[in-house]
Amino acid sequence: MDTLPQDLLTAEIQALGAEELRLESEVHRTEESFSGLRDIDLVLSLAAAKLSLCVQLMRTAPPPAEQITEKSLSALRLMEGLLSENISEDQKGIVQANPLYAKVRARLEEFLLAGGGGFLEARQADARARRLLSRTIVAAIRKFTGVDDRARPLDLEDYPPFVRKALLFLFPVMVRENPEQPPYGIEEGQELTYSSRSMKLPLSQAIFYMENELLPELERKLAESPGSRTLQDEIRGLHERVEDYRKLRFFPRSTPVLLEKGYYTEGMTGYTADGEMLVPLPLSVTFRSGTNLDRIMEQVRMDVVRHIAGRGVSRELDREYRHLRSLESGIRGSSRTASMKLDTAWGYRVLRQEFPFLARLADKRRFEELVGEIQTGKGSAERRVEALMAREPARGDLLAPALDREESVHSDPAL
Repeated sequence: MDTLPQDLLTAEIQALGAEELRLESEVHRTEESFSGLRDIDLVLSLAAAKLSLCVQLMRTAPPPAEQITEKSLSALRLMEGLLSENISEDQKGIVQANPLYAKVRARLEEFLLAGGGGFLEARQADARARRLLSRTIVAAIRKFTGVDDRARPLDLEDYPPFVRKALLFLFPVMVRENPEQPPYGIEEGQELTYSSRSMKLPLSQAIFYMENELLPELERKLAESPGSRTLQDEIRGLHERVEDYRKLRFFPRSTPVLLEKGYYTEGMTGYTADGEMLVPLPLSVTFRSGTNLDRIMEQVRMDVVRHIAGRGVSRELDREYRHLRSLESGIRGSSRTASMKLDTAWGYRVLRQEFPFLARLADKRRFEELVGEIQTGKGSAERRVEALMAREPARGDLLAPALDREESVHSDPAL
């Protein structure tokens, strides 16, 4: 590796460290101010800064191994986090098309060519961590992979008209005139693609999007067609909607009952899981339905992260858990049920980097094999999973998730 004079190297490291802190602060401020919004340019710039800093740190003697490992793994999580976001189907590839993505890839190649692969080696987990994790995995799989309810719904055709009316009036949720027949959900090979002309966004995100995306685009079109009355009306209406949204005041909803994050929370309450009001926006989206297996795998991953947080298995996950329990987390956290506030997708990426075995929870074929091993194997399932985890190579293929995703795009008490 090329060497630099010590003074120049130190100055370069200090400059990159300051840039990393600045970008981290901006990313954090954006997420806090706009209900988890992620700015693609900011996140990619932060990943590039971290990898550049790692390259410079490797030139010091001796290189700070722990610091390099922490920053390089963080950069990989940032990349994978963007690539795994639930982006509308018509915008798949938007991250890879960003010019900064090529810069991050170049920094990653530079880091690996300089010998950085050795710093990505997963630490050998201790027996206690493997035991806790194996028990948690087995419990989550048993919890969510039970046999689906295939009982046939009540058939109203078997009852007289007056009884039908009474049943429909008294049990509007349980009784339907034309009920769906089992099996329920979407099986493999039957996945659907849905489209919608509008969507709901957290209030802060909706205002930000209208001011920084929709209005500039409409004003650009108006500059090209100055006499367009339609565009003028659209811009006027959008300005009025922004003003109306800015005047809205709401109290973050209380959580006496913790609903499942996502559809149920937002659909039933009109608020995000963090308590921010949802508002409609005329923004077309296209998304895939997923399948029953996708749903089960996601539930298992979420359950594992929530039960492992705060138990001394992962330092980074525990650090985030403590932050969410503190007063500094604001409405984003909870001193009573911090595990329910965790970003489980991020938490899973953290755990998978430390325990490569967990990659099975995101691979359908390997997940089904693991489920079969737990359900039909001999002896204690927890011990078998722990043994499999111990035999897993210490070096996980930490680059594979992000690279594979790119290939596919282009081709606590409450518990």
